[in-house]
Amino acid sequence: MNRAYDVVIVGGGPAGSTAGYLLSKSGFKVLLIDKSTFPRHKLCGGCITDKTVKLLERVFGVTADDLKKNGVINFESSRYEIFCKDKLLSKRDSPAPFYFVERYIYDNFFLRKAQQAGTEVIEGERCTSFDISGSKVTTSTGRMFEAKVIIGADGFNSIVRQSFTGFDQRKWNENLAVALEIFVNRCDVKRQIDCPTLFFDFIEFGYAWIFPNKDRLTIGMCGLNKINRKTILRSFNNFLTAVGFRDLENLKSYGYYVPYGNFLLKPVYKNALLLGDAAGFADPLLGEGVFFSQRSAELASQVIMEAFENYKNAEGFHSYIETKYVDALQKNIYEELAYANKIRNVIFLYLSKFRYYPLKIAMDLFGDKAIEAIHGIRSYRWLRKLQ
Repeated sequence: MNRAYDVVIVGGGPAGSTAGYLLSKSGFKVLLIDKSTFPRHKLCGGCITDKTVKLLERVFGVTADDLKKNGVINFESSRYEIFCKDKLLSKRDSPAPFYFVERYIYDNFFLRKAQQAGTEVIEGERCTSFDISGSKVTTSTGRMFEAKVIIGADGFNSIVRQSFTGFDQRKWNENLAVALEIFVNRCDVKRQIDCPTLFFDFIEFGYAWIFPNKDRLTIGMCGLNKINRKTILRSFNNFLTAVGFRDLENLKSYGYYVPYGNFLLKPVYKNALLLGDAAGFADPLLGEGVFFSQRSAELASQVIMEAFENYKNAEGFHSYIETKYVDALQKNIYEELAYANKIRNVIFLYLSKFRYYPLKIAMDLFGDKAIEAIHGIRSYRWLRKLQ
């Protein structure tokens, strides 16, 4: 079977569904393929920042209130707490609310938005091979599809990325983070937790968190994989014990990898380009990936639309996509990721040497500015206010 599309998207998470929605809405023939059947479980802290909410309103026309009514946002908090071990570093009101979602609900909601806009969706079918030069995708059932553009939105272990000539897997692995998560019913926890709470100094080059949801808590830890690969389970257990969990043997933890500063500077090869985690687009400080997934999809979709409008020959079409996509990333994503990476390195350097006091002084000095950078109200570059 051989069917032709304008765009084939591999991966139906936030990046893939956003690209599918925008391109289909603009009249393009789009196919989205995902190995899972939605709604599917997705490990993630599920914290949505102000910059993500603004993107969703701009792209999909949905507000935070709309998402609450549809059961996508199930909890919000306008406060936060940050600890260094058991010592409080900061407890403040947030300049914008933090919203919390279950990713299986969030991802399914936006995949259906893409479908409603006209994206053809194939679920439960894995993409097994790619012919980038021939612009063909083959699936696990033997079906073959052609497209002028192939989008890889298939996560940190992207098989689309594996087909890129010159991709360095060893360098990619250098800056992956390893993460563990558990989910605990609120009624099983003595301490009332109603705001996002971060903990430093339980793991080297990483942090732990407790995020509230409506009915449960998401508790996790992540750290640079090359440092913590063999010790993260012990570090996680030490953290859980410190915050009051005793029956560790009956707690089921889930592990996964996330990009942690290994973003690609050229996530495009010929007519194929990468979005979100597939390109390493996640905040190197806290690992937030949802915003950068959907923002990269927004940028890529605009470039693809312009290429279809302005170029009929393949050479000019591919050259335009390659140049303009990288330019758009440079202006809108790369600088933020690079400066977040620098801030992270300074924080963990001082934390490893001096522990509590330098972080406490920094939090008191910068006040809300650091949290405003996480929300996108400020840039990570010198913490300057964004318009």
